[in-house]
Amino acid sequence: MGLPKRTWTCYNSNMKLRPGSKSMYVTTVGQATRLINGTKKALKHAEDEPLSYTEEEVRHLKRSLRDLYDQRKYLNSGNGFGND
Repeated sequence: MGLPKRTWTCYNSNMKLRPGSKSMYVTTVGQATRLINGTKKALKHAEDEPLSYTEEEVRHLKRSLRDLYDQRKYLNSGNGFGND
């Protein structure tokens, strides 16, 4: 039981992290790109309206964005064979 595997929840077109999510592992480049775009939108919203996110949430979003860039880079590497 528990929460579904989705890591992001959309509230009024703003992406917020679901509390209790441990990490975001994606399997395709498309998933990584969608999560990167959502994270960037959330960070832009956090800059525009500073009271909508706490400092801890902003730090977590930035850390997640770095991890997502690394995951997308890994998925794009190679010639299409041998990746997980």
